[in-house]
Amino acid sequence: MALSIGIDTGGTFTDLVGFDDDAREFVYGKQASTPDAPARALAAVLEEVGAGPTPVRSMVVGTTVATNAVLQRRGTRVLFVTTAGFEDVPFIGRIDKEELYNLHWKKPEPIVARRDCYGIPERVAHDGTILTPLTEEALDDLVAFVASRQQGGADLAVAVCLLFSYLRPEHEARIKDRLEREFPDLSISISHEVSPTWREYERSSTTIGDAYIKPVLRGYVAGVQATLGRLGIAAPASMLKSNGGHMRIETADAQPSQFLISGLAGGIVAARHYAGLAGVEHAFSLDMGGTSADIGTIQGGQERYLSEFQIGFGIPITVTCVDVATLGAGGGSIAWIDKGGLLQVGPGSAGAEPGPICYGKGGVEPTTTDANLVLGRLNPGYFLGGQIALDPDAPIAALRRIGEALGAVPDEAAEVAAHAIVETANENMANQIKLISVDRGLDPREFVLIPFGGAGPVHGSACARLLGIDRVLIPPHPGLSSAFGALAANWRVDRVWTIFGRSSNLDVEGIAERLEALTDSAVEELRADGYTGEPLLLRSIDMRYAGQNYEREIALPPGPFTSEAAEAMIGRFSRAHDEFYGFSLEGEPVEFVNLRISAIGLANLDAALQAPAAAGTPEPVSRRPVSFRGHGYLDTPVYRRETMPAGFAIAGPAIIEEPDSTTVVHPGDQLHVRPDGLLELRVG
Repeated sequence: MALSIGIDTGGTFTDLVGFDDDAREFVYGKQASTPDAPARALAAVLEEVGAGPTPVRSMVVGTTVATNAVLQRRGTRVLFVTTAGFEDVPFIGRIDKEELYNLHWKKPEPIVARRDCYGIPERVAHDGTILTPLTEEALDDLVAFVASRQQGGADLAVAVCLLFSYLRPEHEARIKDRLEREFPDLSISISHEVSPTWREYERSSTTIGDAYIKPVLRGYVAGVQATLGRLGIAAPASMLKSNGGHMRIETADAQPSQFLISGLAGGIVAARHYAGLAGVEHAFSLDMGGTSADIGTIQGGQERYLSEFQIGFGIPITVTCVDVATLGAGGGSIAWIDKGGLLQVGPGSAGAEPGPICYGKGGVEPTTTDANLVLGRLNPGYFLGGQIALDPDAPIAALRRIGEALGAVPDEAAEVAAHAIVETANENMANQIKLISVDRGLDPREFVLIPFGGAGPVHGSACARLLGIDRVLIPPHPGLSSAFGALAANWRVDRVWTIFGRSSNLDVEGIAERLEALTDSAVEELRADGYTGEPLLLRSIDMRYAGQNYEREIALPPGPFTSEAAEAMIGRFSRAHDEFYGFSLEGEPVEFVNLRISAIGLANLDAALQAPAAAGTPEPVSRRPVSFRGHGYLDTPVYRRETMPAGFAIAGPAIIEEPDSTTVVHPGDQLHVRPDGLLELRVG
């Protein structure tokens, strides 16, 4: 027996999915997270499945530690060093707004204080020539500045982002070298290593974010390594990155910005895997947990990627990541009436403590979980497999107040409110998918919905109906899908570098050399992470017409980069521009902005999901009244998923229970169990 393990350390639960390569079967674990000491929950879930005494072949860990450190402002104090005169860049930022029509909206503060920003006398021009050399006197003054901020033993990190350092990194390298000699224990992030791209605000923000979470991630990594040592696990361990790949844990704390949405990436990787099992090309994933819902996009059987994302509006991070959108729609999302008398659900959440009213831990505000419980969709005695006993009567009074505020009569107010809360949450999630579809030029009706997380399958059918989607795939153990994604993750290394050339005067030889250097660097890191096979190499160039502000990423075919290849890329760009914008500008100069390289080591997870080998036709374990809009309370059969064999089919209404989630089959829906263990729901 030997286990390959994927772990997701979330804010509420730490989940584990392992595959026994010898017995050819999965093992599962789930423990309450310990946010103040995440390694403690990690140890508990490993001990739950017997890892340690049982040999472990490999382990990949996804975590929300980095994300939460930024959202909750629990990172370290950062000193920002930049070219003199540009100290205010993180504060000026961009002039866009998250809420266009909200006059009271305020942009979040940067994660660096203005008094901790230092302008060093030096300057590199846009063409890489040095206008103002970096002197030893300037470095002496910087050392004095850092020393003054360290008085009293303050915990510090330094972020260095100089103008055009991606063209001439020598000044940043000298600053790093001097600070490391003067302050050996100081965490230092420099922009040409973190994000060697243009646009100084985004590059500054990314470098500051990297420095901000570096000590936090270092502490997490140390805790994981200590836990593995105590349990006697010597197998290779990796961390899941924001791009859905993974990196050896020994080097993870050197690149913290790569892990800022590590916890979200696992779900998208899992959705890609499930879509592949079912032969699905296009899918939306809906990962609905306790606090939020994360929506991902699968196109052509692969995850979509972004070159930039935001942690909290106003903090852009320019590293490659899976395309995921998050909104405040989870089981713990609080329902409330706004000043206009309209029902709102979220973004505020009851969290795990005190949690929904039905938890009986002191919660007083009604949540989506309370509403689903009152409607009969959740089993109060089987929530999380019976780990938490729910009180179905506790939320009634709070729901009745919501219902009466909406105009319902007292006897019906609780049920009216519960339906309104659930439907509002559904509309919020469906609207987010519609926005993604419009932005990407997609038709949701051509997609399959893959809901998971503890609450995803409860809402999956209703959300699909709102989107015109008629096919829903529900994976085994939906509440553990992010951990399964960590188990199924590929190796992946992304490289990007700004070159900025114009088609009328293009340095073809220089671009070819940079492409080769980036490729060699990506493959070298892939080997260092433990991949020994032949990597898949993807190359692309960000291009735009001269005078435009934003670029389109155009795939670069294999082969050497020559003048002929450059001409072919211009043609590809014009066609892509016409397809996206509806026009092209033939004959206009085209700018080559960023080179991108992705080196991918395919995991080829040889772990076959399959339906339970149950004999005969399963019988419902119980029946209970469940309320459906337009039908009232219907006597509904309740099945346990582990008793449902391949080929078993039922028509709604029905409830499918399993320890980590519940699937609601609405009247008119058809559900059958696939041989690979996925539940396929055809929406009526």
